[in-house]
Amino acid sequence: MGARLRTGTKALFAAALALDVGAAAVGQAKDAAPVTPEALSAHVKILASDDFQGRKPGTVGEEKTIAYIQDQFKKIGLKPAAGGAKGYLQDVPMTEITSKADGPMVFTATGKDGQAKSLSYEYFSQMIVWNRQRTTHAEVKDSDLVFVGYGITAPEFGWDDYAGVDVKGKTVVILVNDPGFATGDPALFGGGAMTWYGRWPYKYEEAARHGAAAAIIVHETRAAGYPWGVVANSNSVPKLTLMPADGGLQSRSAVEGWVQLDVAKELFAAAGLDYGTLKDSAARRGFKAVPMNARMSVGITPVVRDVVSHNVVGIVPGAKRPDEVVLVGAHWDHLGVGPAVNGDTIYNGALDNATGIAGLIEMAKRYMHGPRPDRTLMFIAYTAEEQGLLGSEYYAQHPLYPVGKTVAGFNMDGLGVLGPVHDVVLVGGKKSDLEERLKAWTDAHGMVVNPEPFPERGYYYRSDHFNLAKVGIPVIDAGMGIDSVEHGAEWGKAKEEEYTRLHYHQPSDEWSPAMDLRGGAVQVNMWYDISRDLASSDAWPKWYDKAEFKAARDKSQGK
Repeated sequence: MGARLRTGTKALFAAALALDVGAAAVGQAKDAAPVTPEALSAHVKILASDDFQGRKPGTVGEEKTIAYIQDQFKKIGLKPAAGGAKGYLQDVPMTEITSKADGPMVFTATGKDGQAKSLSYEYFSQMIVWNRQRTTHAEVKDSDLVFVGYGITAPEFGWDDYAGVDVKGKTVVILVNDPGFATGDPALFGGGAMTWYGRWPYKYEEAARHGAAAAIIVHETRAAGYPWGVVANSNSVPKLTLMPADGGLQSRSAVEGWVQLDVAKELFAAAGLDYGTLKDSAARRGFKAVPMNARMSVGITPVVRDVVSHNVVGIVPGAKRPDEVVLVGAHWDHLGVGPAVNGDTIYNGALDNATGIAGLIEMAKRYMHGPRPDRTLMFIAYTAEEQGLLGSEYYAQHPLYPVGKTVAGFNMDGLGVLGPVHDVVLVGGKKSDLEERLKAWTDAHGMVVNPEPFPERGYYYRSDHFNLAKVGIPVIDAGMGIDSVEHGAEWGKAKEEEYTRLHYHQPSDEWSPAMDLRGGAVQVNMWYDISRDLASSDAWPKWYDKAEFKAARDKSQGK
């Protein structure tokens, strides 16, 4: 999950409870009781309890979590979608790699005076590294460093940071985010909004495509969208990756990792370079990669094991066109057990994303208590979102219904927990006409749709809907905004920033009786209304012409 703190609106919640909130406009079933905050809280309290051990895939936490979701689906009356003896489960084969540096990361840099200087940095506090190959040992030894700016090859933007440089067998040093963020120039990438090219998974993949032995990203809090503690905690635990069909995992660089900003500045200075000057240069067209006159050594001893995790999938079969599917998803996983923070080692993931699973269950229940929709509703609880959106990636590659017959997708990654607001925040934006359905809903309820308050964080590329979009399925992710009815917009923004700084991917993301899920109930009822309207129609949402996913949709539908 991106560190989004969901909130909700008092007026909307009251209207939802009254069951007359624009039913004619959105096709709401009058005999289907709306989702309540109490029902959501009951699920979150269980799923985010210490007994579930942080819901890490491949652990006892997964066993308890998927058993709970299956039991709820069965009680509700959802039909299994996975087929055969597996019932509600879709197997997701993965490989788990536990990595830790064998010792410090050591650099040898030669400055302008011709003198070599040795620099050493400690694991976790100053740097974090891992390996994603099936091997018993990985290392780079005296590997030449090359600064490749933002590490982007994007022909459609006329941008190639790797042009004219051979990085095979070398270590590339990369900036996080993209040139549009750095300059705010709307003509560069997404302007102030992060594109896929700004995300760390892309940067590691691109480095590997160019043959780099190691890829190291420089951490800056604002550019990354989260503080160093998130990077260190998320990457110091065992990491999962999808198992390729051939069983191999050799397509990644031997070493991937991050370093703190102060480390990068010291390293550049030791090599006779100025970090700030080169960073500015990297955001301008015509940037050329810079050999750094420095070398890196670091070793990793991975422990590898194969894991079969699971997506949990249930359906409400359509009454008239059961082969056409409207998909609603949320990820069930979190980080499991990790480094102690204030003596607590269990990363419970209450907001992220026990709330989303609670919403999925309660929304499915509401469908089962109302008239059957014309189209099939699929409810899918994805595994391994926190490991790189793996469950949704696997589903997109192995769909249970044809992609071309999947009408649209809705994503719930964090529900409202702070109380009433005036606005709905759309993640991404200017993608598909699903946004028009959202706007019609908010107009009917006296609300407004606002863009993301932190577009530089790239939330559109940080949750499961992205993998559905990549194969062409029109998807939307939106939540209650930050313009608090009771405290104002600045208070809401401060609370979101506080969550990112103190609780996102930390053991303190826990359930408490003070968790105000009124907004979460509104959010779930909003998606119920919009999805039911779509599932009761013959409409096919469309990507806008300039959306990067339109071509994939056209291909999936034989156009």
